Amino acid sequence: MEKIAVITGATSGLGKELKKLYESDEYRVCVLARSCDNEERDEYKCDVSDEAQVNAAAAKIAAKYGRIDVVVNNAGMGVLGPTELIPADDIRRAFDVSYYGALNVSRACLKYMLRGGRIIFICSIAAFIAVPYRSPYSSAKAAELMLGMSMRMELKKAGITVTCVCPGEIRTEFSANRAVAAETSDRYGDRPQAALDRIKRKTPERMPVEKAAKKIYRICRKGKRAVYVIGGKYRLFRLAQRFTGDTFFLNMTDKFS
Repeated sequence: MEKIAVITGATSGLGKELKKLYESDEYRVCVLARSCDNEERDEYKCDVSDEAQVNAAAAKIAAKYGRIDVVVNNAGMGVLGPTELIPADDIRRAFDVSYYGALNVSRACLKYMLRGGRIIFICSIAAFIAVPYRSPYSSAKAAELMLGMSMRMELKKAGITVTCVCPGEIRTEFSANRAVAAETSDRYGDRPQAALDRIKRKTPERMPVEKAAKKIYRICRKGKRAVYVIGGKYRLFRLAQRFTGDTFFLNMTDKFS
């Protein structure tokens, strides 16, 4: 029987690659995105931060196919700048997309999921490791991670598996599309711009999106653990964080970010 997968943030980058992989495994993939508007092709125009729009899209998918088997919460928004100076609307939008978007989509789709279903939260290593000038993204992803871990416990006896995937930096358009607070002040000097320059400079060193998608897809299909960190060096960072203590680790992160 053909399985039904719902993916957010699947019009580009990692989400687009995951969509291809699901389709190659004969899944029917339904995409939720603001830029979509072709329901005949299973592309549903939907702002994931709008609960009513998400509920309507999930109901249409269930009416068409009878159920939803897999949900992949991949939508996210990056914001860079000093926390003090980032426009409040940008901070709210980061939470609206990463946290409330995942919450809305998961709740809406759960109404149509049966035993054996899966919910995947594509979080980030930033959910564990804070870095300067990216506090809205780290905070929103940390909230999404806690959401996924809580729902895993709640849904275990219902036979629905919830998994959180925390990749490191991936070579996609995500960084280029992030909101950047151009403002600075004497308090921060040129450090925010230096952080942005480092991000751009290191882009070629990131994991190729196709490679990351294949690793994540294997987890999406058969992963049994609650949380997965993608990327060898990021697993080492996570291990170091546990054993060195928060203050030391934050000082080292600040020095090299």
